[in-house]
Amino acid sequence: MNKHSSSNARPRPSLAQTTRLVARALAMPPAELMASLRPATLDDLPGMLALRARVLGDQLGWDDQAYLSWRYRLGRAGQGGGDCWLLARHGDILGMVGTQDLALRCGPLACQALSLMDIMIQPELEGAGVGAWLNLALQEQAEATLAIGSNTHSIGMVNRLFDALPNRRTHVHPVRLGHFIKTRLRAPLRSGAIVSAAENLIRAANALLLAPWAIGLDVRPLTEPGELEALDTLQQRQAATSLVHDERTPAQWRWRLIDNPRTPCQLWGAWSKDGLEACMATCLTPLDGQRQALVVADTLVPLPSGKRALRALLWKVLQHAYQAEADYVVITTYRQDLEQELRRLGFRCQPHPFETMAWSCRHQAFRALVAQHPNWTLSEFHTDRI
Repeated sequence: MNKHSSSNARPRPSLAQTTRLVARALAMPPAELMASLRPATLDDLPGMLALRARVLGDQLGWDDQAYLSWRYRLGRAGQGGGDCWLLARHGDILGMVGTQDLALRCGPLACQALSLMDIMIQPELEGAGVGAWLNLALQEQAEATLAIGSNTHSIGMVNRLFDALPNRRTHVHPVRLGHFIKTRLRAPLRSGAIVSAAENLIRAANALLLAPWAIGLDVRPLTEPGELEALDTLQQRQAATSLVHDERTPAQWRWRLIDNPRTPCQLWGAWSKDGLEACMATCLTPLDGQRQALVVADTLVPLPSGKRALRALLWKVLQHAYQAEADYVVITTYRQDLEQELRRLGFRCQPHPFETMAWSCRHQAFRALVAQHPNWTLSEFHTDRI
């Protein structure tokens, strides 16, 4: 057990045990159940879309066909970032769970892993154990599987089927204060002046804290293929630090962040005369139909050497958020060195019970090494939120 893990109240069920129970609930032999799990292909797309429409309903606010075709391989070599696994019977999709391929490295050891996401079960099968069975079955497909984040329906299952690690931490920096002040101020006629004064005070503080660090650095969007290639050198510097690092290729960054049809991101780079010093990806996310937040979707910065570049990037990102009229900038991270910098620069930690982090690892040497390294380069890049 990882030293950061918490003990489960009940013993973790085995795949064999769960297979028997689910097969009985579905009235099919256990061997047939196991044989019914397979990666999705393009031919399965209509059924996948129908299941997601049934489960998500009004939550679907994007082109889901474009999203699934982008995210998963669907039988096409070189496409997507992982497989979507289906439990299908006689052509009907009973459940599905998506994966994103990860290449984890910690010190001298590497581990191929899957991040699980987009789990969907036919509503009438809730309670039959299909979700638990899918999670356990996917644990057999890689050396390690990660369950990043949860909700009221899944948190119990995640805690039961995976080894729990400390939660990820969300940090928030205010930008526009109109909604916050107007919902709390008893004298609305005076709120406009108060909002303007408070926002100007925040911007002045940011300028004093952050703007000087940008002197001598060129902070700009990364768009050209040649610029993205510089990410390789930068991540080699970051991987040399004491982190559990997910190695991303420039092609993966472009696929995951720039070409994302659901939530396209902007990549920002901080350049010195020696090359790329740090990189940050951001996207605008609606809050309630009228407001929005600027989400830092990924960060690549070696610390402490990249402290200056990080502060210059945050200065640019906070300016961008203000111009976009975002209420706040938010970053969810799993790196204590990065979080320490964020707190120094005015970000405040806002714990959330569903920012869970859990995993299952069959690579014993890697597992033992990770137990000594609590900081991971995980971000929204590794979730199904964007």
